[in-house]
Amino acid sequence: MEPMSALYRIGRGELPSIPDSLSSDARNFILKCLQVDASARPTASELLDHPFVKRPLPASSGSASPYNFGQRI
Repeated sequence: MEPMSALYRIGRGELPSIPDSLSSDARNFILKCLQVDASARPTASELLDHPFVKRPLPASSGSASPYNFGQRI
């Protein structure tokens, strides 16, 4: 789905398909973020406490790792 089309559809309450390959925590996090009704949508603080955000990142030696951002490897 094109980004602008996705935003339009989300605004109308039509959620985009979320890949089954994502973890259940990731899927749940995305669905919470896409709540159209602002009163039902979690706050940023609540989202920061979500299990998907709290889970430690896997160890990585790649340059894209947030633990070595800006460092040469």
